Amino acid sequence: MDARLKQRVVGALVLTALAIIILPMLLDGSAEDRVRVMSSIPDAPSIEVKRMSVKDLRLQMERMERASAAQLPREVVDENSYEAETDFAFDKNKLPVSWSLQLGSFESKENAIRLRARLRDAQYRSYVLHAKTSRGETYRVFVGPMLKKSALQELQGKIESSLKLEGQVVRYRIEDDAGQLGG
Repeated sequence: MDARLKQRVVGALVLTALAIIILPMLLDGSAEDRVRVMSSIPDAPSIEVKRMSVKDLRLQMERMERASAAQLPREVVDENSYEAETDFAFDKNKLPVSWSLQLGSFESKENAIRLRARLRDAQYRSYVLHAKTSRGETYRVFVGPMLKKSALQELQGKIESSLKLEGQVVRYRIEDDAGQLGG
């Protein structure tokens, strides 16, 4: 082997050994730092499963649910129609009054999704709400919501002329979004 190559290999080994020895001492921190880090770790909680029964857990969960429900603001049933409102208004729950355009009501989920896809292909924001009624399940297709009723009525005219779909403007309620189909 060439003498220069031997010197380079030996030099690399010496530098690697020094790095392995010296770097941990430099990066380890002081004894005070280690004590501070170790002292900030809290003790593990003691959980005594044997003392808790399923009944106790249920009662505790019910108490927590009641306490959580008590902190929520009470919803006021707002019977106002807001039909005369064309600009921005707030209902009794301090939520903005919004409007949507209902374009269909189906018993078949697939038909509702197909109409929603057709509307989205035409660049309209649309959604489907699922509801259980006395006649069974229904899937309603909407475009919107919009704050200005007049803007939605203009959009209604465009949809009627371009897609040949008639609809009706209805009040949008955020509470109904629980039944919204994803996608």
